[in-house]
Amino acid sequence: MLFTKARGKAVMDLATAETVGTVAACTVAPSPARIAGLRLRTRGRGHRTLEWSDVQSFGPDAIAVEEASRIRDEKNIDPGNGAHPVHDPVGKAVLTETGLMKGIVTDVEFDERSGRIRHLLTDEEQIPGDELLGVGSYAAVVTASQ
Repeated sequence: MLFTKARGKAVMDLATAETVGTVAACTVAPSPARIAGLRLRTRGRGHRTLEWSDVQSFGPDAIAVEEASRIRDEKNIDPGNGAHPVHDPVGKAVLTETGLMKGIVTDVEFDERSGRIRHLLTDEEQIPGDELLGVGSYAAVVTASQ
């Protein structure tokens, strides 16, 4: 699935059957490359984050979480945690570990069951997820081609 297709999906609390937010962005972690968290738009100010490990199911119409208490204020997430908003790759430069610019991340292709990153997409290419070394405040860093 492409992340742009997941953006705007409802997040449902299975305990209450209520919509508790909508998906706004994703964060990723390397080794292995995977979705670490989903940034949500909720009522009130700021963003909230749902860690991928708390996603009960990722369906065609909605994402289910066991209970809304699993959703955290992103201000309370350590920057080293893959679910922190700094690890959102979309719109960031893609640099190889040797400093070569490979474009800007336009989308993320992932497996909605496991959260595994299949590809980082730029305007020019699809970069395999297993080449991802990390995502920081400026760029997503990938391995240099051999």
